[in-house]
Amino acid sequence: MEMRRIASMCLLVALLACPAWAGIINGSFETGDFTGWYVDDVFGSAAVVDGGTDGWKAARLKPEGRNTLDGDPPFVPGYVFVGQNLTVPHDACYILFDAWVEGDAIGYSDLVNPDFPEVTITSLLPATYSLDVSSRRGEQVLFGVVARDTAPGDNYVYFDNVRFTDIPEPGTLALCATGALWLLTLRRVV
Repeated sequence: MEMRRIASMCLLVALLACPAWAGIINGSFETGDFTGWYVDDVFGSAAVVDGGTDGWKAARLKPEGRNTLDGDPPFVPGYVFVGQNLTVPHDACYILFDAWVEGDAIGYSDLVNPDFPEVTITSLLPATYSLDVSSRRGEQVLFGVVARDTAPGDNYVYFDNVRFTDIPEPGTLALCATGALWLLTLRRVV
C-alpha cells in the first residue's frame, strides 16, 4: 500500500513539473501545413515536408537567390521568413527548436526585435537550438526563422518542434535521473 502511495505522489510531481503550455500553434507541423505561421516566401519557397526530427513533418525553407548581369555582384542571396506571434508563459525560460541546413544555406532565428540576439543555424544534422526568453515572460514576441542562401543551387533550412521549456534539456535529463535513483533507493528501503 505504501509503495502505491509513493508511486502516486511521484506521478503527481511529474505532471506538475511538466507544464502543458499553449501558445505555439502547430510547432511540430503535425497538420502538414503552416497553420498558425506567417510565411514570407517572395524570394523563395516554404513547405512542410516529411522527415522531421520527430519522425513526421518539418518546415523546409528554400531561399531563391539569383545570378545578376555583368557589373553587379555575381549572386544576390534570397531569403524566406516564417514566424509566429507568441505569448511567453510566466514560467518559461527558453524557446527550443530543432533545426539544420542543407547545401549553401544559413538560417537565423530570433525574437524579431533589433535588441534581441539571433541564433545562427549552421548544423548539417538536426540539432536543438535555444533562445532565452526569461526576460520576456508574459510578453508577446514574434519568433521567427529566416533562411538565406549563399550560392546558387538547392539550399534549404529546416526547423521543427518549436516549444517552450522552463529548464534547458540537459537539466530535464538530470531531473529524471535523480527521480529514478530516488525511486530505486526507496524500493530497497521498503
